[in-house]
Amino acid sequence: MMADTPKEGRLIQECGELTELASSSVWIQDAYFSRNSSGLLTWSFMLVSEDRRIPLHLIFPALFPDLPPFVLPADDTARLSQHQYGEGGELCLQYRPDNWHPDCKSTDVVQSAKALLDATPADDFLSEVKSDHPSDLPSMLARYPRRFMLTPETASLLRRRLAGHVTELRLTLEHRIGSTEAQVARVASIGYDAGLTVPSDGPGFGGKVVQGVLYRLRSIQTLPDLTTEDVREQLYMFLPRWLRGMIAKTEDMLVVLSNGQQEVLFRVQHQATERNMDLFHTFEPPHAKERRVHGQMFQKSSVCIIGAGSLGSKVAASLTREGVGHFMLLDNDVLWSDNLVRNELDEMDVGHHKATSLKHRLLRIKPGLRVSALSISLTSQSTVQSIAKLGEIISSCDLVIDTTADSGVFRMAAAICTQKKRPIVWARVYAGGIGGLVARSVPYEDPPPMVAALQLQAWCDAKGKMPPEGHERDYGVQGDGQDEPLFASDGDVGAISNRLARHALDVLSPSEMRVHPEPAYYIGLRKGWIFDHPFDTHPVVYSLHGGWGDRGTEEGGLNVEKVLNSLGVKHDS
Repeated sequence: MMADTPKEGRLIQECGELTELASSSVWIQDAYFSRNSSGLLTWSFMLVSEDRRIPLHLIFPALFPDLPPFVLPADDTARLSQHQYGEGGELCLQYRPDNWHPDCKSTDVVQSAKALLDATPADDFLSEVKSDHPSDLPSMLARYPRRFMLTPETASLLRRRLAGHVTELRLTLEHRIGSTEAQVARVASIGYDAGLTVPSDGPGFGGKVVQGVLYRLRSIQTLPDLTTEDVREQLYMFLPRWLRGMIAKTEDMLVVLSNGQQEVLFRVQHQATERNMDLFHTFEPPHAKERRVHGQMFQKSSVCIIGAGSLGSKVAASLTREGVGHFMLLDNDVLWSDNLVRNELDEMDVGHHKATSLKHRLLRIKPGLRVSALSISLTSQSTVQSIAKLGEIISSCDLVIDTTADSGVFRMAAAICTQKKRPIVWARVYAGGIGGLVARSVPYEDPPPMVAALQLQAWCDAKGKMPPEGHERDYGVQGDGQDEPLFASDGDVGAISNRLARHALDVLSPSEMRVHPEPAYYIGLRKGWIFDHPFDTHPVVYSLHGGWGDRGTEEGGLNVEKVLNSLGVKHDS
């Protein structure tokens, strides 16, 4: 016979101690050991608390004794305490995975369950026992597949509209399929009249818009704690007959009831003669915290991003999260399936222009964002003919970012930035993902962008090595003796995009807050070229150079009239 392992020996000892506790305690009855449907050792017993008999299971997890046994009701629909993870769920006791240690015993867990249930009234699962840890909103919401997210600000807006009996609403419904189908409802707008109110917290950008109605319950002081079974008979009956008739004419409507202090949402769906109703759990999200490094510093900043490809899309998303408040996106390309390996966009955007799709993506990150998208190529003949319009676009922005790695685009953007005296930052991801470059040109601090680019090229010439940019698009390079090009990975592009976004924020920041002391950096991602090891970084300092013209003035376009006069060309005015 094989000897017991230390863990098996510990489990046998624990079972003996539980048997001894049951024989010496009048509050434990009908105890026995078994194996549950998951194959776990289970000790079932009847816990006697005053005049109640509560059937419970103590279950030893597979990782016992490194994790404690847990207690749950034998009835998988029973709600015994507010210190319980949902109906039929385990009890949150004094001994848990976060404080379990080798000296704790299974008998301690059972006695903790008795103490909790002794302190819980028989007719109410709310007890005086205080929680040892903060309430876990995500765990609580996991029990409610239908949720109504209502911030205090939006609730206040709803209550202001309660002077009348009924106010029309628009709400959004977002569906997610996981272990269960979750639906989250949010108020999109309140009222369809001239006084239309849109909550500042917003309903998000997207989701199905569903017609709704807000109705005031004048005679009810508190909204009842209704179960799903009560919805059909009680909640719907709170509405007047005329309103029920109006709802019956729609296939799908969300109804918000309020007494001026509480709100509850339910959904009414009509199919032929059948009426289906679902109750949503109303909850208040945690108070929004400012998580950005520089708070609201960049809220008024405007950025023009040229290129909505893998690099540009990632930079745009990052700057949106950093709080940049206004974007102009320029890109004439369309997203295809093979772009998805590195782009911020997803399958829903395939076949659409990248600039427009990226606009929608940014609005989903920050619904209140000001963002414009223009499907235009900076190297097309039509663009050259519309250079004045491009100049206006760029001159209206605080910063230009070129993410295209296209020399023609860069030359066009550099020319406009030099003329309009606007800062520009740009990046390159070198083929195969060996590393990259982030660089800037700030008026009167650095040389103009084309001069800066030439100095970067001269720096590489001095090293005797030019960067391996290759000839393939999308950061690919043909390897020696290989049929397929080597492409930069999503991680490689992401690493350079993060540095480019930070370089852009530096330019938008006051000089005393900048964290990048030099204007350009060659950043290694793996050994090769000039890089001795991953993350090997080479800063570059530009040589002093003018070329920006007078401060505070913007160069105008070419004076054609003056040139023609100098050539002696006569023309009609």
